[in-house]
Amino acid sequence: MEVERPCPEDTCFPLTSSAFNSILEELGEIDALQLAAENERISVSTLTRFTDSGVSGEMEWRVEKDDGQKLRLVANSVVVGGVEVVGYSIWDGGPDTFTRTTGHWMIGRDMEPNYEDPFLEIARLATENPDGMWPPFRYNVSQFSDLSWTITGDALESYQIARATNGSHELYFEIQGLPPRIVGLTIYSGGLGMEDVEFSISVSTGDWDEGLSTDYYGNLLVGRGYLGMSGLTEFPRSPVPFIPVPDHQSVNGDTTSVIGTVPSEMSHEATLSEMEMHVFAEGSSVASLMLNDEEVNVSNEDGTWWELSWIDAGHRGLISEWDVFSVRTNSVAQFEIRIFDHWAQSWTDQVE
Repeated sequence: MEVERPCPEDTCFPLTSSAFNSILEELGEIDALQLAAENERISVSTLTRFTDSGVSGEMEWRVEKDDGQKLRLVANSVVVGGVEVVGYSIWDGGPDTFTRTTGHWMIGRDMEPNYEDPFLEIARLATENPDGMWPPFRYNVSQFSDLSWTITGDALESYQIARATNGSHELYFEIQGLPPRIVGLTIYSGGLGMEDVEFSISVSTGDWDEGLSTDYYGNLLVGRGYLGMSGLTEFPRSPVPFIPVPDHQSVNGDTTSVIGTVPSEMSHEATLSEMEMHVFAEGSSVASLMLNDEEVNVSNEDGTWWELSWIDAGHRGLISEWDVFSVRTNSVAQFEIRIFDHWAQSWTDQVE
């Protein structure tokens, strides 16, 4: 029987197997929410592969924050059966936002920035909707505290890798610093290729690697464009993220009324004078209102009339939470309400 070398207070380098097991048992779980509460700057990435009704899929999350600069990134993708059903990245927290839902970034604006820790926000949303697909911010590592570990490391970088086999799975822990701190876990099933990763989580805090977080955001912000074959091209502008969906409809005599409220999810406010509400019937706009004008009446030669209104009940001068929109008409035609963002030169419901 091989006797392990001494490892006082579990701080030897590289760690012994029993010392690492003691760390796993004492730590209990990797808790990204707790780490986010303790660190002003943090980046957490996770990958989870799953099978649902015989169909394989994977979910990736990347959540970063910088409390000092009030910047944050939330990126999520879900692939089911080889088809991406969810895919987005959002940089926000300041007056400029950057979003990516296809292959390129788009620039937007937030006229009333209200920074919220993205980890706390996601935890809140997960509590409100527990059946949703949320990042695995907590992972029990004490379940692996009885394995035999092979541990190697780079003393100059204070970096270690702990490897063990648990049945059909291969486990790799990344360990950084002195005293040692777990910063990553990857679980492989079958082989050691990327396609064999069943679960992974990695955490970066403090001095992040080059290309992460605010450095990348800063490059987007300063350049406000990307370098293409023809030189610097401005990012396409992203319209305000609001699609008007009425939540009440009534009919009184020959008059139909619909009314709706801008929901609390509206966190990227825009100037009302840049926004125009349209009523579409039979495929064309039959009435419109610049939102800062608050109300308009349109009468047609055939006797139909339209009354559009916008009540600026939230942040003054901005399209924001609690604003109210309404349409009244004596027309019997089916109609829909759309918003045109003049700053972005795009309809808010327009698909990229």
